[in-house]
Amino acid sequence: MNIRTRSLLFTSLAHFLNDSFLITVSILITYYIDMRVSPAFLGGMAALVNVLSGLASPLISNRADRAGSHVTLMTVGFVLIGASMASFAGTFVYGGATRLALIGLGSVLLGLGLSFYHPLGGSILQYSYEGQAGRALGINGSAGSVGRAIFPMVMTIAIAYLGGSEALAIIAAYVFILAAIISLGLHGLRMPATRESAARSFSRLSQYSYLLVPLTAIAFIRAIFMTGVMTYVPTYVEHLVRSRILMGVIVTTSYATAIVGQPLFGWMVSRYGGRSVIILTTLASTALYIAFLFMRSPVTITTLLGLYSFFAMSGFPVLLGYVSEVVDRSVRAQANSIVWGIGNTVGGSVGALLGGFILQGDGLLGMTPLEATMWAFAAFAVISSIMLVMLPRGPKAQQARQP
Repeated sequence: MNIRTRSLLFTSLAHFLNDSFLITVSILITYYIDMRVSPAFLGGMAALVNVLSGLASPLISNRADRAGSHVTLMTVGFVLIGASMASFAGTFVYGGATRLALIGLGSVLLGLGLSFYHPLGGSILQYSYEGQAGRALGINGSAGSVGRAIFPMVMTIAIAYLGGSEALAIIAAYVFILAAIISLGLHGLRMPATRESAARSFSRLSQYSYLLVPLTAIAFIRAIFMTGVMTYVPTYVEHLVRSRILMGVIVTTSYATAIVGQPLFGWMVSRYGGRSVIILTTLASTALYIAFLFMRSPVTITTLLGLYSFFAMSGFPVLLGYVSEVVDRSVRAQANSIVWGIGNTVGGSVGALLGGFILQGDGLLGMTPLEATMWAFAAFAVISSIMLVMLPRGPKAQQARQP
């Protein structure tokens, strides 16, 4: 198997592993509330995971670009995720202040661990596939969607049958084993290294501010919209259908469309350019979400939520595919980390926190607090759509306009 194929295979396995743990704290919160842990403390820990993941990414990626150590650093990230699971396992054994300390430690380790994969895995594929990076990123992103869709269910079933400490300890061991397999699978991949100072590397990255500033701003507002919806749409759907079981079926079915959507949009990025596909997915997801808010029939809301997810959950191949068109390979991991870490991840944490703030209010314009929350995210969707005029054209879009 050549190195190009191995890079796609094992970074896809890495994406599956990484995204399996994106909502770990959200799942564990349900258990901790039963343990009488403060909801305010738990909400802070959930936000901390996202903020740490976003803010640490540029520093890690700067190191990767300077040393060419993408594979090594990616492995470090997975070790941190495994360690976080071990820390969370202890929370089912110990109580009181020790439990709180272990929740805090697990959250910090998880936030830091989740900061590695997206910029580094994206950079490896951008380097290996160059002009076809969008297609490779789409296939890779689909693997992440599978992990995000099925692993929360695996975790809850394991806890139900094995107990919290045993289940999470086994999951920690699973992470360490899979991390070793990924590292061995990518052995021999040589990424370019600039061998320069961190300051010099950041200085060269600033040459692309004309692209990164508007793209990150759009990604930030878009992430407020999408993460907010992802966080609160289960509660909203349950409110509509009056059944937790039916809600679970609707949400799971709807989110599964991204497994097909990511490869398709990745191919479209390679064919038509990232800017065009960002515009398409942003406008389509905005229109479909607003239509969803007007519906009440279970069949209709399932259809519209599925179509929304198909377009909305495409950020990895679309955003990073656009970056790969314009940014030099020597600073791509850093560029990825700015767009994905600061824009998508930190923006997403703002969406989750903002939704909770609105939900505690008294509603607006005759709407319940829950309805006001969902419509507030629609406003951010519209704003991100308007901001699309800020995007500069990439090389593919410019070539398509030439006679």
